[in-house]
Amino acid sequence: MRIHHHFLTAVVFTISSSFSALAQTNFPQSPVTIVVPYGPGGGADIFTRTIAPKMGEKLGQPIVVENKAGGGTAIAASDVARAKPDGYRILLGDVSTFSTNVHLYQRLSYDPRDLTSISLAGRSPYLLLVNPKVHPQNSLSEFISSVQKAPTGTISYGSAGNGGPSHLAAEMFVRGAGVSLIHVPYKGSGPALPDLLSGNIGMMFMDYAPAKAQIAGGKLRALAVTSTQPISILPGIPTLASTYPGFEAWFWIALAAPKGTPTATIDKLREAYIYAINDPETRKTLVEAGIEPLQSSSSEMDTYVKSESVRLGRIIKEAGIQLD
Repeated sequence: MRIHHHFLTAVVFTISSSFSALAQTNFPQSPVTIVVPYGPGGGADIFTRTIAPKMGEKLGQPIVVENKAGGGTAIAASDVARAKPDGYRILLGDVSTFSTNVHLYQRLSYDPRDLTSISLAGRSPYLLLVNPKVHPQNSLSEFISSVQKAPTGTISYGSAGNGGPSHLAAEMFVRGAGVSLIHVPYKGSGPALPDLLSGNIGMMFMDYAPAKAQIAGGKLRALAVTSTQPISILPGIPTLASTYPGFEAWFWIALAAPKGTPTATIDKLREAYIYAINDPETRKTLVEAGIEPLQSSSSEMDTYVKSESVRLGRIIKEAGIQLD
């Protein structure tokens, strides 16, 4: 009996298609890793470790959180962009990863287009934090006045990375106040915190999560917030927009997978993420850490990423920040 070659090919193709479809619908069969582009202790790390248990519960597999700091989030982003597009290795990237690195590096080790959007994840405004021993002023206006009077090159501030969102928030402040400050970059807000507490740096724009205990204990003082409205967790702290109209800066994060990850897998990951942030306990923990949980479709995330790239790209260009 002669079997046509085409028929055999069709049978093989159908079987292999069925297997790959099965692999997608049975995803995940083993633990899923979320790569965080910062060291432990910062807002992105706190966020990921908070949502991981509930995401794992929904997926039926544990979620492993892996920290890969450095390169303005490029090390972690390159790692995930080059990973197998099967949903087992995904990224919790941020504003730098998706929107600003393209403006900062002439040679970037990854292409943001090699990452597929899963969902916007969360955002936090920055707080203008000072060490009260270095800057004893009690109000934003007193602080601005003292900074403006200080001799050039005498006041330093920290950031969570060169050209990163906390650096850009500080640049907006520097240009608004018309002052000259020394920039000291760190690999995340976690590593910057000890220097801010010891007074090695006197001020920093930092999200609330890593600094919460120190603010409560009076070791750090929040003088202003970078959201357009005051925040409920720190009532009475003015917005920078009230002094400098239009001032707005957010640390936002989002989930992405390698380009080519099957849509069914992306959908499962998004569902697990939404399940996690809608769990009352998880949500409460995030809100108390000053993080506003967000959720979106892939296309909504793409649109937001583009608009932020335009807005922040302008600030980078005007400030003349170039990282290579």
